[in-house]
Amino acid sequence: MKELKRIEDGLKKSNTLLYKTDDKGLACSFVNGGLVVDSFVVEDNVIADALAKKGMNGVVEGSNFSMLRNNYDWFSLHVKTKKLYETLK
Repeated sequence: MKELKRIEDGLKKSNTLLYKTDDKGLACSFVNGGLVVDSFVVEDNVIADALAKKGMNGVVEGSNFSMLRNNYDWFSLHVKTKKLYETLK
């Protein structure tokens, strides 16, 4: 769950998330004031799907970004629950 921690850190340091589907997963860039604060690829499909649903056209900003940052514990719990469910299947 290293990727979840990195997402949490990125949310704290930025105000916009840009993402794009890549051959390795979901390429994410956290932006603050026009500068990229952090950039990495989320390889876990469950995390990538959940994160992609938070934005529109590859961007999470404004109220959607604030809701993701403020409710990150619920987002993380949702992802962990889905991972556990897939494991138990």
